[in-house]
Amino acid sequence: MKKLLVLTDVTANAAHAEAAALRLSAGLGAGVILYHAMLFISTMPSDSLGPYVSETASALFENSRQRLQQEADQMKNASANIEGLKPDIEYMNGEGSLGDLIEELSEEPEIEMIIMGGRSGGAMEHLLTGSDTAAVIRKASKPVLIIPPTVTWGLPGKIVFATDFGIADIPAVDFLLQWSKLPGFYMDVVHIIKQGEVVANIGSEVAFRKYLLHE
Repeated sequence: MKKLLVLTDVTANAAHAEAAALRLSAGLGAGVILYHAMLFISTMPSDSLGPYVSETASALFENSRQRLQQEADQMKNASANIEGLKPDIEYMNGEGSLGDLIEELSEEPEIEMIIMGGRSGGAMEHLLTGSDTAAVIRKASKPVLIIPPTVTWGLPGKIVFATDFGIADIPAVDFLLQWSKLPGFYMDVVHIIKQGEVVANIGSEVAFRKYLLHE
């Protein structure tokens, strides 16, 4: 069964991404995995505080598990309001850099997509959390969906895909074409050029069109 990996910081910031994941789960017939990454807690070189640090790390890890379970239960309760949805919701946490963890997690065959919430705070919040978003996008081997905090988002009816008709965009198109089999789905492929720019060589566009028609 395909699954959506939902990254959460176990705060209200992630609630909108979790709600979107539920709607996507209903439309795609996929399960949900809630995931919380905790930073490494370094051990002390001295034995004086060793047991204390170990106990603190264990307590924080267990607290993370408990909060994840609460969020999973809330998602299951919310799913009762979505017709035909009986979600398979799991939760797990890990320790380390989110970028490093996501690199390994996204290689799992069952993971279809990674979902995370966008940030709505000021400059300081972006300074502290924006690097995680960039690391996930850079290191994930599966599509990453960022949900803005003010958007109620479900299964899209229409997607606008911007491309320069390069071959590097083919994997993204392939992924989106899987959704074209769903009722009501429509995709616009657009090429935006700079004002005044003249495109003389249309070979790449023709090849891109042929690929889409073949698919």
